[in-house]
Amino acid sequence: MKTRNRLYLIILALFLLPFICTTASADIAKGTETQITTNELDQRFPAIYGDKIVWSEYIPAIEEIYTSDIYIYDLSTSRETRVTTDNEIQEFPAIYGDKIVWQDWRKVGTTDLYMYNLSTSTETQITNDVEYQYSPAIYNDRIVWEDFQHSGNYDIYMSNISTSKEVQITTNKAHQFNPAIYGDRIVWTDFRNGNLDIYMYNLSTSTETQITTDEHEQSAPAIYGNRIVWQDLRNGNFDIYMYDLSTSKETRITTNESAQFAPAIYDNRIVWEDNRNGNSDIYMYDISASRETQITDNGADQRDPAIYGNRIVWTDSRNGNLDIYMFNLAPDVNLTPLDRTIDLKHYVENSLSFNVWTKKTLIRPLDKSIDFLEKGKESKAVVSLKSFIDIVEDLKKHKNISASKADYLIKEARKIIAQIKTQ
Repeated sequence: MKTRNRLYLIILALFLLPFICTTASADIAKGTETQITTNELDQRFPAIYGDKIVWSEYIPAIEEIYTSDIYIYDLSTSRETRVTTDNEIQEFPAIYGDKIVWQDWRKVGTTDLYMYNLSTSTETQITNDVEYQYSPAIYNDRIVWEDFQHSGNYDIYMSNISTSKEVQITTNKAHQFNPAIYGDRIVWTDFRNGNLDIYMYNLSTSTETQITTDEHEQSAPAIYGNRIVWQDLRNGNFDIYMYDLSTSKETRITTNESAQFAPAIYDNRIVWEDNRNGNSDIYMYDISASRETQITDNGADQRDPAIYGNRIVWTDSRNGNLDIYMFNLAPDVNLTPLDRTIDLKHYVENSLSFNVWTKKTLIRPLDKSIDFLEKGKESKAVVSLKSFIDIVEDLKKHKNISASKADYLIKEARKIIAQIKTQ
């Protein structure tokens, strides 16, 4: 949730704080914290995909006027790169694979969406309308956003990068905003019922579904797989809730009597901003383990969390300005070989820039391993994992993959094999 609507919701949350008691606490997460940005300017709204972190860097100009640019940091090379060089405001970046999208003010009086392809070093204008396009999100070749162009209210739109075809997702005359996308599913905040609800559109079935029906405010949705999370005001303060599309079950994630908001989700982990300690901290909930942990604990404010795999990023005020920080969660000893193999498959699918044939060749033995592990056939899973290692070594030999990424894949596969053999 990275729009002006987010600022309204944060202000509302802060207004509620004096009326909220703060009592509960959680375990402190184990892992390594890293400061990503170190200059004295303000960096905000991070997003992460694989080993790449993007954010907006704000540059003060005259009085309260400012400009901003999009930056990226590559964890594999420890290199920071400026993505945009225009003198106007570029902000609220999102990233998927080698593509970064953002909201851009370079055209006077309105905003458009732009995209940068890291593989080709090319910038592309995605929208070119006379009104406003805000809050982009991206998954694979699809970009979604909130659009004020056509109907005098905010609607959700989508563009297919490959075909350059733009599609209007919502046509209701109320406001729809804060979109998120995963696979064929788009979720957003919807005002059609006189309060804020969460809705979803399934691109494969062309069907729209109302996810929340409570009369209070539900907003800021995020989605991963079959799970949708959002911030919810039904209990008198913001809580984090989750809906599982596979079971049609809604679950309240947080029960602390303070404000929890701005959720993000990856796989079995949900992260959010939390005010229970009198400042904003980052917290995490592990769905599989039903366990809540505190990520930050330094007395300053940490906001805008995002998560990918074991890495959580956020905006941090501890140094007197706003910096980007990252927390790398320690490996979870409770993860099963099946969990680790699924994670490895996700990494291959989402973090490596291969052609379709190469990616399918790598995923095939992982799919077989997953199937064998689900059926309790551990010895056959080991054979498939060894086949995966052979493929990676061959790709490394022919320089179709960097040595560092090949070594990482091999190391992770061997860890899974070792865990299977010790069970």
